[in-house]
Amino acid sequence: MDLKDMTLEVAQPLLNTKFQVTLEDGGSLEMTLIDAAPFDMPKRPARGTRIPKRPPFALYFLGPAEPVLPQRMYDFRSTDVDFLSLFVVPVGRDEEGTEYEAVFA
Repeated sequence: MDLKDMTLEVAQPLLNTKFQVTLEDGGSLEMTLIDAAPFDMPKRPARGTRIPKRPPFALYFLGPAEPVLPQRMYDFRSTDVDFLSLFVVPVGRDEEGTEYEAVFA
């Protein structure tokens, strides 16, 4: 899927999809899309008259507790959809695993 076409409405039916995430060393690990939610952008003065392409939203993935992947772009692949070069940031970790966030604005 071309990420420029991604919207909250497109993402919500993909909840609970399991993705294989390609690592730098050629290995992979599994992450599950656990949430797709509206995202409140920080309130600051806008530069120019930028018109957003879509309302901002975020995708949340749950991966294993270890390893914690550094923030950067990864390829996410499933049987139904691929997200290539998706920028994710680790945002939390507990006994269930590590949570990652990808923001679309």
